[in-house]
Amino acid sequence: MPDVAITATGSFSPSQVLTNDELIERFGLDVDSDWIESRTGIKSRRWLGDGETTSDLAVGAARRILDERGVAPEELDRLILATISPDHPSPSTATIVARKLGARCAAFDLSAACAGFLYGLDLGAAAVRGGEEKVLVLAADARSRYVDTSDRRAVVLFADGAGGALLEPADRPGFLSIVCGAEGRERMGAYVPAGGASRPASADTVAGGEHHLVVDDRNEIFDLFVRFTRESCEAALARAGLSLDDVDVFLTHQGNSLMVRAALEDLGIPAEKAIDDVAERGNTSGATVPMALADARAAGRIRPGDKVLLTSVGAGYTFGAAVHVFG
Repeated sequence: MPDVAITATGSFSPSQVLTNDELIERFGLDVDSDWIESRTGIKSRRWLGDGETTSDLAVGAARRILDERGVAPEELDRLILATISPDHPSPSTATIVARKLGARCAAFDLSAACAGFLYGLDLGAAAVRGGEEKVLVLAADARSRYVDTSDRRAVVLFADGAGGALLEPADRPGFLSIVCGAEGRERMGAYVPAGGASRPASADTVAGGEHHLVVDDRNEIFDLFVRFTRESCEAALARAGLSLDDVDVFLTHQGNSLMVRAALEDLGIPAEKAIDDVAERGNTSGATVPMALADARAAGRIRPGDKVLLTSVGAGYTFGAAVHVFG
């Protein structure tokens, strides 16, 4: 089977920027900017404007990825979109993205929350090893559409954006390992109570605010994030025959800066090896890792030959990690 490598990356953000002060003024939050920044590391975030959708974000990222590589949408063999903020419950948002791009290929959504991009890489790499030539893996989320603007925890944290990567056969090792896992838990970390088969949308669910995102206890989320990050990284490194000392760049889920620092401390990774772009992005859910990856490559933070450890943990809980050598 051929080696598989990431050959292009890209990210896309909506144009509406909300600083902490603007957010506080708009929604009458009873906190100040220092309170937000000290607890999250976030200074500003991007939100969709009226009429904009998750598919618009995904298309924006896809075009940048394809342009970098000089690939036409018609050349794609597969389009995988990780999202928990689809345009519609059905059909898949990936088919909408394919239509907007002008692609005609296998296209589907996957739902793995903040670990969705890692799951997408796993599926995409398998498709390339199975004979496909060009697989586009995207992650896009519009969490602003789900936040209760009176809930200061959620409204200051979540944001919108998209990122992704093009996967192709390679004449050198790209992915050294990819691992994914899940541990279903009754307390899921973050969830939207209504709108699914267990509690269909109704006048009562709307009136009760049950279509807003509910976030569990912060301490429990932090503890599980650190645990699942460590387990995923150890498994991916073991499969690749490497240790943490071999890693040049560490990129974990950009949930907030405190979470990034907690993972670094637990693993013993120096801060200079890590990517942290939460300040101007906020938490874009499944899109955080590919957006940070694209930005780090564009800024020269990732150099040819670097071994990059990608990892994320999502609600549910889902988790994953990958080791990739960039050309």
